[in-house]
Amino acid sequence: MRILVIAPEQLPVPAIIGGSVETCIDQVFRRLAARGHRVTIVSRAHPKLPRIELTSGGRLRHQRIVATSRAQYIRQAMQATRSQAFDVIQVENRPTFVQPVCQHFSRTPVILSLHSLTFMSRLSRDRGNQVLRLARGVTTVSRFVTSTMKQRFPAYKHKFFTSHQGVDTRLFRSRSALTRARLRRSWSVSGTTNILFVGRTVPMKGLHTLVKAMARIPKTSKPLRLIIAGASWPGKKHHSPYITSIKRLAERLHIRLTFTGYIPPTRIQQIYQLADVFVCPTKYREGVPLVNSEAMASGIPVVASRRGGIPEMIQHNRNGLLVSDYKNPTAFAYAIHRILSNRALARQLTTNGRRRVVQKFSWDAAATRIERQYMNTIRKHR
Repeated sequence: MRILVIAPEQLPVPAIIGGSVETCIDQVFRRLAARGHRVTIVSRAHPKLPRIELTSGGRLRHQRIVATSRAQYIRQAMQATRSQAFDVIQVENRPTFVQPVCQHFSRTPVILSLHSLTFMSRLSRDRGNQVLRLARGVTTVSRFVTSTMKQRFPAYKHKFFTSHQGVDTRLFRSRSALTRARLRRSWSVSGTTNILFVGRTVPMKGLHTLVKAMARIPKTSKPLRLIIAGASWPGKKHHSPYITSIKRLAERLHIRLTFTGYIPPTRIQQIYQLADVFVCPTKYREGVPLVNSEAMASGIPVVASRRGGIPEMIQHNRNGLLVSDYKNPTAFAYAIHRILSNRALARQLTTNGRRRVVQKFSWDAAATRIERQYMNTIRKHR
């Protein structure tokens, strides 16, 4: 197959400065190119990456665009690919790109990939119906997103298809006790029981709830420490006003806090090895956040909000703990304490968590699902 992928306009592919959508694009389509398909990926330009790049024996082509607006980006993307022919085109997480792509490639089936509810929710009902009328199919990252979209747009419910994102289970895996001890010394987080947060440091990710929860966890044999790995936006180095408020809150509550700032994707797997428990206190109705999958693959017990598609990954009391009262710090404190005070439970969660990721959420499996969807779409189109 000849495949065109149009990434969002904000970040480059591969995800050298982060971004879950960009990570998904890189992981899935690199694998499809390795299987013999010819793939072109359009994404944002970055100083560290060439504008045009060929890999996988020439089967994977990156075309990177310089643009100052979303409208300019999609125009440039269409210009950059105008002389090429494709069997299928995937638009990633930008519903408004569907119409110009369909106009430019009027004879090629276009598939919209949704990683959350966010961008479809910003459209009017009429505009959303117009996008779905044009798209040949819609791929989502969770059954939650799929069911929500079907309820909102019942006329097009037959077009939706769920394909969970994956995890690189060779990169994200449990390390030896010696390696973990060395990493903890290098980050100066030895001698404490470490609770880890990884993600964007914005209010809707619930970090302030986690800080308050830390103050309500009963005392353990070792002092507690909260490790925060992330920034307000991928690649950002400076502190946001929100992080300043988090630091003040931690100081007021006497919480040991280690803030790593932005960690590039090439190093993030090391950060999970610093943790005794991973917590995702999000308030968003997310698809299936990659951080939970990465923590589970890394052999870390997980506590997460029961929101959006998270229960599709985490089975409560089996491979993680879900918190229904996700705005309540005491609820998170209780869940974290359950793990810290029960070694048998911690072992069960980590063993089952790793197994579930390997069996159900690998990138190879994700690539296979997309490959089959494309073949079905092309066959119907012909």
